Amino acid sequence: MSERNPSVTSSQSGPQASLFDVAARDIARLKAVISVVSRHGFGEVLQRSPLSKFVIGKLQDAETGTAAKAGPPAVRLRRLFEDLGPTYIKFGQILSMRPDLLPRSYIEALEELQDQAPVVPIADVKATIERGLGRPVEQLFASFDEAPLATASIGQTHRARTHEGVEVVVKVQRPGIEQVMRGDLDLLYMVAKLLEVGIEELQLIRPAETVAQFEKALVRELDFTEELRNLQTARSYLQPDRALTMPEPFPELSCRTVLTMEFFAGHSLRKLTPQSDIAKHAVSEIMQSALQQVLIDGFFHGDPHMGNILINENKQICLIDYGLVGRLSKEQQREIVTLLIALSTKDASAIAYALLRMGHPHERVNIAALKAEIKKIMDQVFSSKSFADVETEELAASILEASQRFKIGLAPEYAILIKAATTLEGVVRSLYPDIDVMDIATPFLQKLMSQRFTPEQLMSDSVSGLLGLTSIFKQLPSQFEQIMHDAETGNIRVRAITPGLDLVAPMLHQLAGRLTLTVFAATMTLVSVLLLSFADPQRVSSWVTFLVVFAALVSWTWLSFWHLFGRGKPMRIGKIMQFVRR
Repeated sequence: MSERNPSVTSSQSGPQASLFDVAARDIARLKAVISVVSRHGFGEVLQRSPLSKFVIGKLQDAETGTAAKAGPPAVRLRRLFEDLGPTYIKFGQILSMRPDLLPRSYIEALEELQDQAPVVPIADVKATIERGLGRPVEQLFASFDEAPLATASIGQTHRARTHEGVEVVVKVQRPGIEQVMRGDLDLLYMVAKLLEVGIEELQLIRPAETVAQFEKALVRELDFTEELRNLQTARSYLQPDRALTMPEPFPELSCRTVLTMEFFAGHSLRKLTPQSDIAKHAVSEIMQSALQQVLIDGFFHGDPHMGNILINENKQICLIDYGLVGRLSKEQQREIVTLLIALSTKDASAIAYALLRMGHPHERVNIAALKAEIKKIMDQVFSSKSFADVETEELAASILEASQRFKIGLAPEYAILIKAATTLEGVVRSLYPDIDVMDIATPFLQKLMSQRFTPEQLMSDSVSGLLGLTSIFKQLPSQFEQIMHDAETGNIRVRAITPGLDLVAPMLHQLAGRLTLTVFAATMTLVSVLLLSFADPQRVSSWVTFLVVFAALVSWTWLSFWHLFGRGKPMRIGKIMQFVRR
């Protein structure tokens, strides 16, 4: 079970907020969330979790309404996130990039989530800039446009001009949004833990781990210096001979809540005429840049939709919004190339082994069954189609569904890559679907294959492999000697795996422990009543009475947590402390 980073917990609830104030706020927010969840027809999920023990009445009241419960579950989930506010909208947007977790219908519904945020007053915008950069706006910029360029749940952008005469865009964080989102994150994490404990099916997708990953992504997005560093990294990979760029950031005019970057005088790709020469030019440049980023640089834009790609009159293309990026190691890049080659040759066996290397199996995988499943997918997807004609989204969805069935979890980097690839495919098919993708990709693949099979690289791989084999052979005699010694002394044992019977002893142990604790709690309660009612204060120390009452309270509290969250498993302090996160 992944733990959340203590450095990103909501300790910023306000300097005057006490623990009880924060707890009261969270309880009120929890009740509101439960009401909205039930109103959208998801009350059954809560009823199957430990939350039902506290909110059953509220669930029944909320379930009486039916207006918000119309439509498929995926659409209702999108509406639910929209009703819950900016944190949950962001969470839904992140989930829409995880086709390895959710079915395709949910991904498509969550992709429609849009930030809905009112305009921040200009006085608050200027105050945020002054707090972050330490000087008034008038001293920092020669001019500052008070009308916003765009608004979102986290930030609002304005045009400005530096004292050097450079046109820039200033992105300013929405006041108070960090505290709001951190409070919602605490609540979201607690609910995810409760659902994970109470609903067996959810344990496979580990919602608490998903929330923890979302929190890391959101905290990075709340820190504008992270996007600044992403822009600097992306610009370090720029190729002078290509017509693609990204805004230059201004570190001296940026901080955690303010990001200043170069203004690009262009318009969105949405305004291009499909099948035109300019559309073909844009698609070609974007595809070559994407292949360069993924296969060569190992650093790529995570959300390349049309709104994040601008083009000017000189046919120069600019990628904006580097809040979400993906990073790939050299090993991951090699696995991607191997997978692409296996897909192009329709080699089911190679695809299966590539998935096993790229993923993390959560249980034993039947490799023969996995190969058969991949072969079935290849026959369905590639029937009467070439590799270039197959839709990336269809192929990725089929392979991810197979990975889910065999409990193979993919790294988050691959999830971002799949999302970016499917988004980019949508751009290509909208603007210039006739472009030959393989004609663009082939030079990159040839370059990578020639690098992989150079004499120097082959020699390096051979030496590395020989060193590994040498180490194994050197250890074989001692390991064989140990096995023989254990066999002679009777220390080799054969254990039969019987999952059902293996649970009996722990279950009896837990029942005995709970029974003992119940008897102890009842005894302490009776003693407490007798001491408080009949004992002579002069003969019985107040400390004795306090200890007995305290023991009774602790015992009953422990039993309550055991009953609610233990589910027949050993109850540990850490399991309780996971819910006490401040």
